[in-house]
Amino acid sequence: MKLLLNLFIILAPAAVFAAGGAHGEGVPKVVIYQLINVTILVAGLIYFTKDSVVSFFSGRKAAYLEAAQKSAFAREQAEKEFVEIKHKLETLENTRAESLKKAETHSAELKAQIMAEAAEVSKRIRQDAELTVKLEVQRAQTELREQLLKDSLEAARTVMTKDLGSNDQQKLQKEFINHLGV
Repeated sequence: MKLLLNLFIILAPAAVFAAGGAHGEGVPKVVIYQLINVTILVAGLIYFTKDSVVSFFSGRKAAYLEAAQKSAFAREQAEKEFVEIKHKLETLENTRAESLKKAETHSAELKAQIMAEAAEVSKRIRQDAELTVKLEVQRAQTELREQLLKDSLEAARTVMTKDLGSNDQQKLQKEFINHLGV
């Protein structure tokens, strides 16, 4: 209906101009035929394409409404995510100092633990070194004693074989026997 009214408003000035152009004879028949043809054309277009146009635009409307719903849902989700992210950022900002303090405390504890372990390892190494030194000193002393005893025995043999005569040997044997008897 709106279409016919709009069409009439558009074509009315043409009909008025045409009527005035024939010097008072009224509206020429050609204009009337053209008006009738245009009206029939418009009515035919409306009649034959009305259902398809209406279904096309209702389909478009449904698609736009569906897209609008999806968009609204996506926007709500995005706003929720934004609020969550903002909350997380605020939480991180609020706990930043605490987290830094915990990290510093943890690092100080690790440092103290590492220092204690290092001191323990160095103490154990020192004790092992002292023990090794003592063992080496004892071994060296034992070797020196053994060498000294060997050298002393060798020197005594040499002295006894060279310096002692048969009289001295007999005297030593008698003393040995006397000591045994006592």
